[in-house]
Formats: sequence, C-alpha cells, structure tokens
Amino acid sequence: MITNKVIDLSELLVDTNNPRIEDVLENQNDAIKAIASKQNRKIASLAKDIINFGINPTDLMLVWRSDNTKNLYVVLEGNRRIAVLKILEKPETVYGSVDNSTFEQLKRLSKLYIENPLTAVNCIVVDTREEAYHWIELKHTGQNEGAGLVPWGSAEAERFRRRSGQKSPHLQILDFLEKQNFISRETRQNVPVTSLKRLISTPYVRKKLGIDIHDGRVITNLSEDEVIKGLKRVAEDLASRQTRTGDIYYAGDRITYIDSLDSLELPDLSKTTQESSVLEDTIKTKVSKPVAMPRSKPSQRKRSTLIPVRGFALQIGQSRINDIYHELRQLNIDDYINAVSVLFRVFLELSIDEYIDKYKLGINIQFTLSRKINDVSIHLKEQCKINDQQLKPVRRAAQRDSFLGTTVTTMHQYIHNQYFHPAPQDLIATWDSLQPFIEAICK
Repeated sequence: MITNKVIDLSELLVDTNNPRIEDVLENQNDAIKAIASKQNRKIASLAKDIINFGINPTDLMLVWRSDNTKNLYVVLEGNRRIAVLKILEKPETVYGSVDNSTFEQLKRLSKLYIENPLTAVNCIVVDTREEAYHWIELKHTGQNEGAGLVPWGSAEAERFRRRSGQKSPHLQILDFLEKQNFISRETRQNVPVTSLKRLISTPYVRKKLGIDIHDGRVITNLSEDEVIKGLKRVAEDLASRQTRTGDIYYAGDRITYIDSLDSLELPDLSKTTQESSVLEDTIKTKVSKPVAMPRSKPSQRKRSTLIPVRGFALQIGQSRINDIYHELRQLNIDDYINAVSVLFRVFLELSIDEYIDKYKLGINIQFTLSRKINDVSIHLKEQCKINDQQLKPVRRAAQRDSFLGTTVTTMHQYIHNQYFHPAPQDLIATWDSLQPFIEAICK
C-alpha cells in the first residue's frame, strides 16, 4: 500500500543499497560520502537550490519503513536530496570526499541553512522495496516508449521560459535579428539555440559583439548598424553549420572563434556611447557603464628591486602572499638575487592558486605551474580582465624552455642547483612582462 506522510528529517536514512553507490555500504556516513564523492559539485548546486526554493514539491521522496530500522525510514528515491540535507546539517561529514572548493561552498551554504532548516519532509511511503521498484525504474531508465519521464528538449524549455515571461538572452538576440529583418525566419529556426546560448555566456565574446546582459536583458552601447554586424554573422554561421557545437564547446574555443572573425564583421567598439539601450526594445534604458580602471605600467627606470616601488601597488588580502609581496619590494635584487628568484617563483604560484580558489575554477592546484598559468589566462581573457597583447608574454612564460615554465619538481631541483645563477635584469624583465597578469590575478 502507498501512503503519503510528513516525516521528520531525523527519521530518514540514506539507502546504503542505493544504485548511485557502487557497493552496498554498512553505515550512513559512508553512504553520504559515496554520494558526495560521485556528485561533487552537483551536490553544492542542489544544496543551493534547496536553500533558495526548498524541496521540489512535484517530486516527493519515496521511502520504505523497514522492519530492521524500527521507527526509521529508508529513502528509496531521493537519496541525493536527503544526503544534501544531512550534509547541510553537518558538512564535515564529506570532508575529503569532495574537492576543496566544493567543501568550502558547502560550509558557507550550511551557515545559511542552519538559520532556517528543514525539520520534516513530505514523503510517499511504501510497504516493501519491491513495491517501489516499478516507479524507480520508470523514472531512471528513460522514456520507456512514453510510459516514463519524457524530458523537454531545448525548444520546449525555451517556449516555457518565453510563455512565463523569462525570455532568455539568446532568444532576445534571435527575436531582434528576425524582427529587424536581418535574418530570415528559416535562418532563425536553423540556429541551434544551445550553441548561441553557449557563445554569449562568455564575457569575452559578448564584449567583441558589443553587447552585455543586465538584469536578464541584452543591452548595447552601440548603434543598430554597428551591433548588428557580429550578431548577424554569428547567427548565420550557426544556422549554416559552418560553426558547429563541437567547435565552440569550451571557453577557449569560443574565444578562438570570435577572434577569427574579420574586423569588418564585428562592431567598431570605439563607437560606444555612455548610454545603453535594451537590444529588442525601442525605449532607452540607462545602465551604468563600468569604468575601466587603468593598469599600472612597469617603471621604465632601472631599479634595485624586482617589483617597482613607485607608481605600482597591489592590495593583497591573503597574509602570506602579501608578506612575500612586500619582501620582494624591499629586497635589493643585486644583493639577494637567489632569494628574490625563489620568492618570485613562490609568489607567482601562490597568487595563481589563490585566484583559482577565489573564483572556484576547478583547476587542480597540483597541476604544473605552466598548466595553471595557461588555464588561468583563459579565464582572465574570458572575463575581459586581460587583452591579447598582455597575454603574449604570459604564454611565453608558460613554455617549457622558459624560466617559469617548469613543473614544481623541476623547480625544486632549480632551487638546489648550485650551478644556476639568474641575472637580475632577466628577473626584472620577466616581472615587467607579467605585471598585467599579476595585477589581474591579485585584484
């Protein structure tokens, strides 16, 4: 018999025989850790959604009151949700089972959850495991010729958003292009909406196209004649399949694609104005234009320290990195060349690791320094924090035959190699080349 019941959270157990877990486990903690380990970042996403919206009322947990668990209930369907609720109560449970950035995010979410925790959950109760098998299988094994869950495709999802007043930015672009007769109805229908959505999700691409997204609306600081150039070309490339999903799947690919377009096919960004307008509306909407902060220029004078003392300063929050930074500003590079070269290397890597953690990039800090430099460079360019000219010396620095382009192990050997003597001016030149990159990651 199937019944509906509101059950205290403390009475709900994760199923240690859950199909999401490879092995049948003996206790609750191991089961929660196993789910967290397999799901990793998805656990944090679900936790955030539960805090913001609660448990999905359209998908109730399916539970079984086992004879072996007395007054407790085993969750047969909904183990991710119950695991997340247990983790939010005690995030330390999954320490070491998820990556560091996910664990830190879960700890922050836990503090929010504790302010207004869920004490009970609405559940569907079955008498036996077997009674639940059909419903669980139907949910997780595909459409089953229509008997199972038939998910929406991208068209249905976008239709829902449009009808509920949530028109996505990429649909705003297509509506604008079609309404102004810059593309035909046929071209618009042939544009893979997920590919266009992926493209404009990259800040660097939006900047090159002369658009931005503000409160869910596409805005521009350009005239219609200018902004239409890039948008029309992108739509036509996607519709004709000249550019396919696989060509722009990763952020680096999207940057490469937009950079490959001829300048005449993109808007002239020198023609931007202070006033922004919503792309598909005729009513002007003033939006504050971000002010670009001027970057410090490396000093052109010969100096006695690695880092310029005049005309350049960084505000670094992490205490140890800040200490190293100030030591490098004080040490005479001619007198302490070995100390400066080693500290420079340590300062750079620690700053990169701090940036990776701050923006939750998911980059393994055990990667080689050259790999981390390249990955962080892509993120900086994607976020429009650094330009191509400033990136050139950074990419050179990441090459294997460069002073900085080495693994951590090789660097240990360099530190202890009594035959290696770095030159002061070489180190200063390296700093000057990398200074825009360092400024960007230390902000």
